[in-house]
Amino acid sequence: MSILPGAELGQRIGPMTSIMDMSRLLFAVGCFVFLSATKAAAGDWPDGCVVCENTQSPDEQYGILVPSMDAWEKDESLEETNYLADLKAHQLMGKIRGADYFEHQNHRGLQVTWAPNSTWCIVEYDSRFGFDTISILELKGSGFVQTDIGKQIDKSLKAAIAKQSHDPESSGGDATPHFRIGADRKVRVGTVSTTDPKQLNEKGGYYALFHGTFDLRSKKWLMAEARPLTRNEYDRFGDLFGDLELDETTFATEEDKAKGFDDRMNEVYLAVRLVLPPARFAAVKKEQIEWLKKRDATTSIEEKCKLMEARIKVLQELLW
Repeated sequence: MSILPGAELGQRIGPMTSIMDMSRLLFAVGCFVFLSATKAAAGDWPDGCVVCENTQSPDEQYGILVPSMDAWEKDESLEETNYLADLKAHQLMGKIRGADYFEHQNHRGLQVTWAPNSTWCIVEYDSRFGFDTISILELKGSGFVQTDIGKQIDKSLKAAIAKQSHDPESSGGDATPHFRIGADRKVRVGTVSTTDPKQLNEKGGYYALFHGTFDLRSKKWLMAEARPLTRNEYDRFGDLFGDLELDETTFATEEDKAKGFDDRMNEVYLAVRLVLPPARFAAVKKEQIEWLKKRDATTSIEEKCKLMEARIKVLQELLW
């Protein structure tokens, strides 16, 4: 029996065709695995996220990623998805617990205060009139350790306001803390709080002062104290934990400048009295009386201004 040429050819090339098909299949699978792995790696950097303004570390290595407004409009749950990221390596270091912010969100805010060496930062999520949560993010390898410090601040302020209002169920007031980071890995915190941030209550609200020191090494508060304030104390206290530099260009005359320095010094002195223990303040009061004698003995207004500017800085340091 003769074998048909076509059949013979089919018998001869069939196995070869299968091998070639298998090679193509293996090649395709290999490409798919490679592409899938690449896609997974790229997926570590979430779509729709942007580096939030003013959150980058001093060395520009790290920053906070938040959803863009466009991404949030497509998926509102994304506002709870914020990340600490290694910007230079283009890698996520982890999700921030308690996050609640997207880019340019109304009546919300995200404030980040970095240590000078870029190894840790304070992350503050704000509502309309004050903070919601405050955490310290400490870099560890390819990730970070998150430690809450806002709860203690809130708890202390609520207790002080409850004492003033005689309402143990008081929800507390609004506060915007100021931070000072030390080389000793300690965070000094200072803030005032009020239940009437818009000052709409004719009788006024309730007011409190908090100051404390958190040790990052031990993850403990070394000191956390709050006390009630009167309305006048709150108003005069102002923003004294913040920048106390005076804009000298606002003074028309040297006399105006001297009065401006004197007013500011009195404000800081009041704050020191509120913050320091009575025995420590008694020593400061004695120093202040002696210093005033020196200032008043100076006839030059310019020299008086220099003395007051230096004294303001000394008193300011006592707040921390």
